[in-house]
Amino acid sequence: MEKIIEQCEKEIKNRGIREYEIYAVKIKSTVVQVKENKNDFAQTGWYEGLSLRVLNNGKLGFAYTTDLSPKAISQLVEKARTAATVTVQEPLLKFPLLAEDYPRIEEYDNKLETLTLAQRMEFAKEMETAAREFSPYIKRVRQSQLRDVISEVFLYNQHGKTLHYARTLLSASILVMAERSSEAEMGWHFTFSPFYADLNPAAIGKEAAKMATEALGARPIKTQKTNVVLISRVASEILDVISHAFLAEEVQKGKSLLAPYLGKTVMSPLVNIYDDGLYPKGYSTRPFDDEGVPQQKTVLVEGGIVKGWLYDSYTAAKEKKVSTGNAVRLSLETPPKVGVTNLYLALGEMPFEGLLKQLDTGLVVTDVLGMHTADPVSGDFSVGISGYWVEKGERAFPVKGVAMAGNVLELFKRIASVGNDLRFWGHCGAPSVLVEGVQISGT
Repeated sequence: MEKIIEQCEKEIKNRGIREYEIYAVKIKSTVVQVKENKNDFAQTGWYEGLSLRVLNNGKLGFAYTTDLSPKAISQLVEKARTAATVTVQEPLLKFPLLAEDYPRIEEYDNKLETLTLAQRMEFAKEMETAAREFSPYIKRVRQSQLRDVISEVFLYNQHGKTLHYARTLLSASILVMAERSSEAEMGWHFTFSPFYADLNPAAIGKEAAKMATEALGARPIKTQKTNVVLISRVASEILDVISHAFLAEEVQKGKSLLAPYLGKTVMSPLVNIYDDGLYPKGYSTRPFDDEGVPQQKTVLVEGGIVKGWLYDSYTAAKEKKVSTGNAVRLSLETPPKVGVTNLYLALGEMPFEGLLKQLDTGLVVTDVLGMHTADPVSGDFSVGISGYWVEKGERAFPVKGVAMAGNVLELFKRIASVGNDLRFWGHCGAPSVLVEGVQISGT
């Protein structure tokens, strides 16, 4: 890839372009899937490509290619140069100076280079077997899947020095169905890590089966305002709803529901929210962002007070600030823009059992349906939920067929206790939390 970057730079200089950024990727992905203890699907794919941004008198040109032949690279440069003649001038848009030193990350598993398809299939079968052995009510396994990605990223701009990192990421998931008489309930579990050894197929399968079987016999509860415990996965989904509110681009466009509260208390004093591109074994952990700025940990909310925003170089320049290392590319086909890395609500000290004791009587929410429909600007939401009712700090009966409504900021304001079971469900993570006075619509 270095030789291709050198060729691209030569083509750029031949055209008199002085400001440019070359971004290249090499990706190998493998996915296997098992169904009814039989190999259902297996696919391995390779992908490599290069994208180019150029600046001509403040006008941005962008182009990409997955054809890395000399002719295609020449055409790529010409397309980017031509595009820069017709776009709107952005005087603040600059490619950042590259740092002298970058953080070191250990997010690469050499085992993936020798892991066979048969071993991957066996992993998926172990998840399914563990789910079936957990309970005789597990009648069907809809999907048991293992996916892994080996990726390399290269970045070079006119300031010199080719940046590079390699990382691996594996994710395992299983979807099962528990059946009893005329009842049927689904259970799903998911986990990820850069390292194969961190994934426990039996534990993943058992957790999905546990969720499904414990939901059998679920019934609605009466409409009421009650205290609830949101398990880690649900709390993470709700955090994801407001993740865009921390982006400087949304703030500058007047689309962030948090913009009016900078420096003010808007959440419970127990709430601390961070974005950390260097979080160990994180979903988006890397040494630098997608325009070459070193990753860092950024304080967003501390003690319930909104402390700041996430920036890439362009949004930072608008406010005469510095980038927080949050330039993110959704794909090779799009230029970078500001986004979250590993965004999380910091853990507290309360074990989950302690949250139940503190709840005493109320609802534990284990699943939400339609959280993506929440209004990201106002924070209002109304979603279907399921879980189980708690009495005297103990599980009483499973619950479904009810809805939860309110405002995301109000939920964070009403957090009365934070658990110590922080985990990530992708780029967002949270521990379980106890929230007071939540409106539940039931019978």
